[in-house]
Amino acid sequence: MRLRSSSAPGSQGAAPGTVANPRAGRQDVGDFGDAGPRDRLVSELEFGAMVCAAPAQAALFALLDALPGKSDELTRKQYWLLQEATHELETWLDGFGARDNRTWVTYAEINASIRNLAVAAHTLGHVMFRFGTYGVALDGRSGTGESHLVLFMTALAECTRHLGGSILALVAELRREAERLGAAPKSALTARAHDTEVREFRLLLPPDLKESKRADGADEIARLLNDYLETAREAAKVREKMPPRGTSLAGFVAEHVTEQKARYWKQGVHSLQSRYDTHVKPTAHHERPELRRLRGHISLAYHLLEVVNDLAHFHERHQAEKALAHATIARLVPIEPLLEQALHFALRWAAEVMLTLETAVRELLPQFTRQDTIELALLDGIHLHARPLNLIARVVRKHGKPVEIVVGSEASSANSLMGLILFVGRHPQRRAYSFRGDQAPLKHLQMLFQHGLGELGLDRLPSELQYLREN
Repeated sequence: MRLRSSSAPGSQGAAPGTVANPRAGRQDVGDFGDAGPRDRLVSELEFGAMVCAAPAQAALFALLDALPGKSDELTRKQYWLLQEATHELETWLDGFGARDNRTWVTYAEINASIRNLAVAAHTLGHVMFRFGTYGVALDGRSGTGESHLVLFMTALAECTRHLGGSILALVAELRREAERLGAAPKSALTARAHDTEVREFRLLLPPDLKESKRADGADEIARLLNDYLETAREAAKVREKMPPRGTSLAGFVAEHVTEQKARYWKQGVHSLQSRYDTHVKPTAHHERPELRRLRGHISLAYHLLEVVNDLAHFHERHQAEKALAHATIARLVPIEPLLEQALHFALRWAAEVMLTLETAVRELLPQFTRQDTIELALLDGIHLHARPLNLIARVVRKHGKPVEIVVGSEASSANSLMGLILFVGRHPQRRAYSFRGDQAPLKHLQMLFQHGLGELGLDRLPSELQYLREN
């Protein structure tokens, strides 16, 4: 751990990474490596006194003193304050390299774990508070006849209680660790009344901004709806892979629900939300109830995927590593129950929320596209294999609008190379295929077929298909 001395005497412990007037006995870090001659080491005992006096810790412990003792009594506001206060202390501790020190790593990791779970719990509180504004339709019933809406709200409350209980267990351990290290605050601050105030209503300014709405946006809406359907299809694949309740989840999570994958899903759905606000909300189309409902489903799925990402991070960062601090955290927050909430609540319901609207989105899509069906025949000597099928998929993806390849009553999306290979493989003798979708990509597909699907040379494709020559 490295500390830089200050020229101002009497200001010990004033800021992260600095200590003034170093006492005798500290070693010059410059003797050991690349640090400058003004860097100093501080003993763990001295650091305990610095932590004890740190405003960041005093503020956190004041908040902890105001917390209720039961998980179902924790409020959304308290989760928000917890994540803010633990983040302040985490930043302060990291300034001294606390997580690189054997004595202080457990304290630092417990504090970071509280922050991580408080972020997820606050997101769930936000969902509970705003759910009525989303206009989400969870009208279905389970196989046992239970309402999907009731099941979701029950599971939401249970997950929030579980995270709250985990946070309280970590809080108790943080206090014990502070006592063990001689760093417990001597006299805690008093939490301000408004810090823990709970309101059952929103405070809003008058919505008096009147802006003219654009009349266009149909193309962007069509692309958004198409991408929503693609995301819903991916969600269905993830849901189908999920192991049943009651089975071990750690191995499945390590392979299929890593933090990296969870972040990818979250960012994909967040992109849908951002595109809606950019391209749909400023238009007159936003007044349509079905599009407002679409926005609500996207928002709810996004927040649930935020929780999946937060819990995947918590598992990988604070539970799964084989180290002293992580073993302590895994004891306080058992792995399998936490993964049960991440998968069977947050991830499963994120998929359900997206898929519930799938049929409605399919019915809505033709209203924003110029639909047509064309039949395209292969030129003599041209056969459909991976290379020309890849060009077909690239044309469809370029336009971002749904196109299906059709044979009789059988149809498949034309934007996936693998899907096209499987579909064409079921009809190996055919020399002509129908394509159904928006006129713009159909026009380019027609050009592609007329010029031999690139098999006569990409340089012979028309200028309109220039993008197919680019890697």
